[in-house]
Amino acid sequence: MPSSFGGRALRSGGVAVAGLAVLAAGCDLHPRVPFGTPTQAEWTLARERLTKLREAQPTKPYAEVVRVAMHEPKTGKTFEARGAVAVDPHKAIRMILVGPGGATALDAWATADRFRLAVPALDLVRRGTVADGALPIGFFRWWFLHPFDGRLLTARAKPASTLFVLRQGTATITILEETAGAQAGLATRRDGKALDRLAWVGKDLGPGEGDRALYQQPSTGLQVMVDVESIATDPPDPAAFVDPDPSGAGR
Repeated sequence: MPSSFGGRALRSGGVAVAGLAVLAAGCDLHPRVPFGTPTQAEWTLARERLTKLREAQPTKPYAEVVRVAMHEPKTGKTFEARGAVAVDPHKAIRMILVGPGGATALDAWATADRFRLAVPALDLVRRGTVADGALPIGFFRWWFLHPFDGRLLTARAKPASTLFVLRQGTATITILEETAGAQAGLATRRDGKALDRLAWVGKDLGPGEGDRALYQQPSTGLQVMVDVESIATDPPDPAAFVDPDPSGAGR
């Protein structure tokens, strides 16, 4: 694992495939869009809670040690790896995952408008723009860079939960946030015909050890489960966010 991510060294380890099924079984992943107009009290409370969510998000670069399992239903295969993801909020992410053999299994880099995805075992390198889309790039870009950005269209607010509907560019984001006990929520992101679903559980509003997220793409049945093992104590090297290709244009 490159030292540019900071934190401790990693040794590859398996992710329990059953964890995908368990988490999926406990998550409907269908937050409902509210109909009608919220009351003034609901609107005010929802805006206050959205502001709190945004303020709790990191503003400086950080790195997480993660375990990832990706299940592709057509082949029935589950890809499992450990690694690290470095995040420069609202700007760029870099994720490097190491497979059971200790070799790099996945190297993903993305900014707000471009990405590079490399799978060394397949001798595959794919580059593109935000319009191209590429799994799991779309999920990682959205969730790590700007999950709560956008214009608030409507909302519903209850004592222990809030449902937000946001507009991010051409995409509509629906987020159901629950604050009873652990921080938890469901989200959908629809952009044209493309639909992403996400469920997450965390200890608080910001990234932390023990957080878990499950991503699903209904059109393909793809599932990606991410477990956060720890947050690195040192910030990532800025070089982690530079385009990995020498011919690239950087961020």
